[in-house]
Amino acid sequence: CRDERRRNPPTLGGGGCQDNRCQVQAEQLSRLRYRQGKDGTRKSLAGEIQLLRTDSCEPDAPSLTARLYNEKQGSPRQLSRSHAVLFQLVGQKLRQEIHDGVTAVMDTLRNIFILDPIPSHMRGFSPLAEQLAPDASNIAGVLAALSDDTRPLIEATLTRYARQLPERDILRVYAETVGKFNSDAMLYCEENWHPGLPVPTVDARGMSDGTLRFLAILTALLTRPAGSLLVIEEVDNGLHPSRAQLLLDMLSTVGGERQVDLLLTTHNPALLDSMGVAMSPFITVTHRDDTTGASMLTLLEDIAQLPKLLGQGPIGYLSSRGEIERSLAGQTDTAGVEHG
Repeated sequence: CRDERRRNPPTLGGGGCQDNRCQVQAEQLSRLRYRQGKDGTRKSLAGEIQLLRTDSCEPDAPSLTARLYNEKQGSPRQLSRSHAVLFQLVGQKLRQEIHDGVTAVMDTLRNIFILDPIPSHMRGFSPLAEQLAPDASNIAGVLAALSDDTRPLIEATLTRYARQLPERDILRVYAETVGKFNSDAMLYCEENWHPGLPVPTVDARGMSDGTLRFLAILTALLTRPAGSLLVIEEVDNGLHPSRAQLLLDMLSTVGGERQVDLLLTTHNPALLDSMGVAMSPFITVTHRDDTTGASMLTLLEDIAQLPKLLGQGPIGYLSSRGEIERSLAGQTDTAGVEHG
């Protein structure tokens, strides 16, 4: 199913902002049918059903009319413009096709997880939990709450990648319950400082910001459900530039194995250089429209001068020199570069 919606932007007048609310202008939900090949994969598009669509409305209209699929012109239903039509239909009595479409889209939206690891929040004790918090503050609680079968596998993966960070030789990364009731946990790592001497244990309070962020990202990849989307802004923040390739390898390998999609942002030339030409189809440049001021997204491979630009150097080099931005005619106010 495919859900599309447009919203009216805030209206600006001579006296400032007259209406700072976003309102739905149009929305539709379509179900696409594909012909199936002998191997079970999708082939060509076979048809499309509009499960819901909205009538056109005036900019100042208080509501809009949604037409729900009924094999004819659609059953009209008056709905508010302050919220997406899709959300307003949840829990209502609907035709089965519409109910299935709404459920499919809502399940997909619920599986979007925005991760913003905050190292200062990760250094304390955290209660046992099943799901990682958006700031990763409960990473210790999530790891300690894993089943006896799952925990050793995840700890082994955390340790394998953490060993490649620019720290002392890390022998083990793990979480352990503490306290009389074993209801809280702390994140630990064992480091091999000198052969032959006792192995020192460092808790999260002694770990660097970069290490904690790296472990949070890896934990999210290892614990999110298959088919979900993980969103991380400034994914390499706090990580040494020499470990950019390690980060990419980890994201690609673990994300692929667990079937977790990734949407990442970065401003780091070292990370962009590590992506190489093979990953250029997955890179989007974020820039400003110099007329409207709106943020624009342009696929890197859609830039007409890209072959010529790549002849000058790798993507990170081009980004740091502003070459990519200058190649976008009429779009020179750059906000950053995204990779997903």
